[in-house]
Amino acid sequence: MRAPFIKVAVATAAVLMLTGCVNVLPKTKPVQLYRFGYDAEKIEKVTLAPAPANGVLVPVNLGGIDFPQESQGDRILTTEGNEVAYVGGSRWAAPVRQLFQDAVKEGFSRSATTVRLDPRGPSAAQYRLDLTVHRFESAYGRGRPTVSVALDARLTRLADRAVVGQRYVTADVAVRRSDMSLMAESYDEATSQVVAALIGFTQETVAANPVPDNKVQVPAR
Repeated sequence: MRAPFIKVAVATAAVLMLTGCVNVLPKTKPVQLYRFGYDAEKIEKVTLAPAPANGVLVPVNLGGIDFPQESQGDRILTTEGNEVAYVGGSRWAAPVRQLFQDAVKEGFSRSATTVRLDPRGPSAAQYRLDLTVHRFESAYGRGRPTVSVALDARLTRLADRAVVGQRYVTADVAVRRSDMSLMAESYDEATSQVVAALIGFTQETVAANPVPDNKVQVPAR
């Protein structure tokens, strides 16, 4: 009759040992994840060209999006003067490059009226939009952060490889206080402003620099 008691006692001791091991393991605070994107409600109404009567939108290929090495990952970059640091305990839900690319695609899909981003690549497009991001950071001054986004946009007409337009686009959105949730909202607003400016730039440039009729490519179906 003692054998069952011994087995129970051994099992109980094993559980207590495991419990003790778990209790002495170092506890780590979970990392809080954030994201940003395109939100049409966070930008001023922009007057864009009306949609074409035939409903055909000019196809544009979204080319490269280059980010500085220090801000292209999933860490949230802050600067103050010449000092650079990352927000502790917080990260973006995906690499900044991916989130920003998704925001550009979402913006063109929802708000562009005369052009569209074609997912099939350069062979199906008439223009290519390339972006070089110079700043994507929370810049501190006197203890107050401002979300700062700045980039160069270049539009190339693929029929003759001519660069038909270039524009420097910036957005600076102040954050009410140094709070990561508020900062994420400001990234939303700054990104939305930049994407809206990119849409306006692309549509204006395409309208002013049409592809010659004899060089228009019919996108493959």
